[in-house]
Amino acid sequence: MTEFEVTLHPVSSVLFGRGICLGDEVRGLLRHWRDFMPEAPDNLRWGFSLRIASHEKDIPTEARGRPIASASALWVGDLEEGRRYVDRAFAVGNQKAVTKEVVSFNALQRMADSDFPHDRRYYTKSGYFKSLNDESIDIMIEALATNPSPTNEIELAYLGGAAARVAAGETAFGDRSSPFVLNLLGNWSGPSNDAANISWIRTLFVQLRPAMVPGVYVNFMSGDEGDRVPEAYRGRWERLRAIKTAYDPGNFFHVNQNIPPVTAAASGIPRPN
Repeated sequence: MTEFEVTLHPVSSVLFGRGICLGDEVRGLLRHWRDFMPEAPDNLRWGFSLRIASHEKDIPTEARGRPIASASALWVGDLEEGRRYVDRAFAVGNQKAVTKEVVSFNALQRMADSDFPHDRRYYTKSGYFKSLNDESIDIMIEALATNPSPTNEIELAYLGGAAARVAAGETAFGDRSSPFVLNLLGNWSGPSNDAANISWIRTLFVQLRPAMVPGVYVNFMSGDEGDRVPEAYRGRWERLRAIKTAYDPGNFFHVNQNIPPVTAAASGIPRPN
C-alpha cells in the first residue's frame, strides 16, 4: 500500500450499552442475536464476550466466578433513534448490570486498554461462520466449564452492514460474505500457564472448525499460523504475492503475517521504476 483515499464521517458521541447474561438464558440470547443481526440497521453494532465473570464490585454477586455472556451494544448516529435499538438489545435474556451511556468516540476506543496490559500472555484463533448453528453455540457455552483463565474470552461479532456491500475484488480483505466473526482470545498470566490456555483455545477451535467457512481475519491470527495466511486473503492471495514481488522482492517487510514474494517473471507485474 503506497496511498489510499478514504471517506470520513464525523462522529462525536455514541450510545454504548453493556450487560451480562448468565445460566440458561445465555443460549436463548445468542440465538436471538444470531437471528436479529442480519436485519439490524448499519448503525448498530452488537456483540458478545463469553467468559468467566470477575469478582469485581460492578458484577452481581450471583454472577461472580460463573460463565456469562457479556453483551455490548453500540449505536453510531441519531441518539434518540438509537435508544430503541440499544434498549431492545438488553431487553432479551434477563440481562443483569445493564448500563447505557453516551460517550465520546475517543473514550469508546480506549475502554478496553486496561484489559490487555503488556505483561500478560496472549493467544488467539479466529474464523468465520456463514450461519451460526445451535450446535456451535452449545459448544462455546459448554467450553466455559473448562476455561483455565477467567480472562480468556470467546468473542462473537457481526460483520454485515456496509462492510458486506463491498465487492469481493475491490479490496485485499478476505471473504465478506460470512458475517459471524469468532475470536478465541486467550489472556492469562505466567509462562507456566501457557500450555493449559493454548490447549483450551486450540481444542475449542478444532471443535468449532467444521461449522466454519474457510477464512480468518488477519489481525486475529497468532504467530504460529503462517500456514493460514492464504486463508485470510482467499482469492486475492496470488494477486497480493505478485504485488509483494513488485515492491518488496527481497521480503524486507516480513515481521508480520507474511505474504511472501514470488519471482518477478511469475508475478506478471513489472517492477516500479
